[in-house]
Amino acid sequence: MSMMLAVVACGPGGRNPGNGGDDDGSGGVDAPFGVCVPSSEVCGDGIDNDCDLRTDCGDPDCSGATLPAGGTCPVCGVVENPESTPLPLPDGIGESTVCSTDAQCTTAELPNCVAKECHASYSSTLDFIGFPDGATLTDTSKLLSVCVTMEHSWLRDLQIELVGPPSGAQMVRPIIALHKFIDRTGGEIFLGAANDSDTAESPVPGTGAKYCWTGTATNTMLAAPTVSVGGSDTLPAGDYAPVAPFTALAGASLNGQWEMRVTDLWPIDNGFMFEWSISFDPSLVLDCAGPIIQ
Repeated sequence: MSMMLAVVACGPGGRNPGNGGDDDGSGGVDAPFGVCVPSSEVCGDGIDNDCDLRTDCGDPDCSGATLPAGGTCPVCGVVENPESTPLPLPDGIGESTVCSTDAQCTTAELPNCVAKECHASYSSTLDFIGFPDGATLTDTSKLLSVCVTMEHSWLRDLQIELVGPPSGAQMVRPIIALHKFIDRTGGEIFLGAANDSDTAESPVPGTGAKYCWTGTATNTMLAAPTVSVGGSDTLPAGDYAPVAPFTALAGASLNGQWEMRVTDLWPIDNGFMFEWSISFDPSLVLDCAGPIIQ
């Protein structure tokens, strides 16, 4: 009696046709039909090499990768929201009405409760749709960064907040302070190359700098050292720790409107917003080749 030994090769990853041949060119018989032999994802070959049911630019492993035929895959999980022109921040527009929630700010022009006062704010939203239905931010380390490109001539004027989508049984929008307004005292600290010679009536943008908040940075903006630029104390561009940790967003819905809110609580000094962005770990995204916002 003779016995035939079939050799199953571990060649290039992907789902094998299982026709008894050597379709993958590995020198052995392919694995049975439907069995995926995992290997490192090859971006641009049309094969699910790592057996995660996603191929090429749709796979988080190909985020930002250069494709053999030219071009690159999009950076997965990162959304930037540039302003078409630099947008002046509302400069100290508010009232002393005591509040604890936005709902208590009933004047249409002053809709946001910031530092227990009703204020006008720069507000910009991104409406995310690219995460699995019902997904929540359970591992807050996968919120990689929140960034703004802006200039302002008095850091202490500002409160900068990230507002999440309605979440939980009560559908409450979580809010965390990235930078917190303390009080109307203290010295001048520039963000970017601020234009300090314009007027509130005719603001003129300076040059913005990019500031990011991450879960791994150690200094908040007010705790970080400044540098002298043109005789003005200036906060360097870079990564900073949020005042409220990202862990405060645990359980927040991933799909829905994420909002950047910047409030200037003290008149005279002003500033401009150029862009903001938010970056999530690519593994959270349903399809890295599909739309992530609408």
